[in-house]
Amino acid sequence: MSAGSALILAAGKGTRMRSVRPKVLHTLAGIAMIDLVVDAIRGAGATPTVVVSRDADTVREHLDGVATVVQDPPLGTGHAVQVALPVLPGEGEAFIVYGDTPLLRAETLRQMQQLHRERGAVLTLLSARVPPPSAYGIVERATDGTVTRIVETKPDPELQRTSAERNLGAYVVDLSWLRRAAPRLQRNASGEVYLTDLPALAAADGKVVAAFCLDDPREGMGVNSRDELAAAEALLRARIRERHMLAGVTLRDPASTFIDAGVSIGEDTELLPGTILEGQTRIGRGCVIGPRSRLRDTIVGDRSRIGESYLEGATLEEEVSIGPYCHIRTGTYLARGVDILDHAEIKNSRLGRGTKVHHFSYLGDATIGADVNVGAGTITANYDGKKKLATVIEDGVFLGVDTMLVAPVRIGRRAKTGAGAVVTKDVAPGMLAVGVPARAIKRVVPEADLQ
Repeated sequence: MSAGSALILAAGKGTRMRSVRPKVLHTLAGIAMIDLVVDAIRGAGATPTVVVSRDADTVREHLDGVATVVQDPPLGTGHAVQVALPVLPGEGEAFIVYGDTPLLRAETLRQMQQLHRERGAVLTLLSARVPPPSAYGIVERATDGTVTRIVETKPDPELQRTSAERNLGAYVVDLSWLRRAAPRLQRNASGEVYLTDLPALAAADGKVVAAFCLDDPREGMGVNSRDELAAAEALLRARIRERHMLAGVTLRDPASTFIDAGVSIGEDTELLPGTILEGQTRIGRGCVIGPRSRLRDTIVGDRSRIGESYLEGATLEEEVSIGPYCHIRTGTYLARGVDILDHAEIKNSRLGRGTKVHHFSYLGDATIGADVNVGAGTITANYDGKKKLATVIEDGVFLGVDTMLVAPVRIGRRAKTGAGAVVTKDVAPGMLAVGVPARAIKRVVPEADLQ
């Protein structure tokens, strides 16, 4: 028997977040809370179905490819399960979890499932001894360790101050029993149907209810406010850093290093203080990143070095060197051995092997060949006020300092420009162009050598 199904309850309004964005779409380490929960469910071998409220169109759109059930009106967690029962299998096991518990791990769900089977339980819940005060329900056990009921503490501040084992809101349940039990859940004084009434129903049926007690209650914490979101993110980021360090990545100052959940990093890469890696960034082996570098959705090849720069949507081959103080923008591709020094900006351009861009340069919408030397202060004037225009610089070109290339323009193979040249027309291969506007004045590479 396998827990091939799972319900994620995500119909809560999240009013304490004080946000127009649905609570479960707030992010931790670059990933929406609901996605972290879905990943945990899938990691435990189950297929998720998400219960949402009537007005949660943005959540349904975000969950493209994940089945959803609408709870209308939302009348509590027990009612959410009642609404979802028709789409679940008739028998077997299912997980039930909340969409605002982003720290829950697949490993924990599998351990709950194992205990569930060992005890022959119809319901197994996740619990922990949560330091008071806490509004989580109190787990009451019989002398044999089975759970008899959950005592809600929200109406009673005294119970919230009690030191006790508390329910964290994740469950493994026998579906055939749930189909008989869920319709018996009744509205309480608040008008809602509570899922936490299930253990008492099971005890009344003479069924076993087990509890898997976590050593660290923070894994099961729910996120209902901005301060809880910040606390959960800090814990998740600590997990991420630890995972990378165990996999062979050096973090010189872990506390100042921020790594999103979707980032991958190769062995023997070193992250210096203040490094931020976001989105789907992929770092190869043996790289040095930082200090104070920010990379977003960027691919970095092995043995590259990036110092104090911002890269977004770029691709780097092996042994590329960048920085400090550079901005490498979306659509840029840097071939092996490219060397970019301080205060250079590159946008939507491709640079060939061994090309050097040194000091205070801007290259936009350019195709640059191999072994090109881009002198300090070089600029591609790629925008004519209406559209972006292309610049092509062929292999082996030498651009003098403060060269301005007015696109569209092509600089031929092994051509040169003089300092301060304003190039408005194509320069033939092997020629030297100087002046404002630049004109070719002599051949610097014999035609025979260009063959």
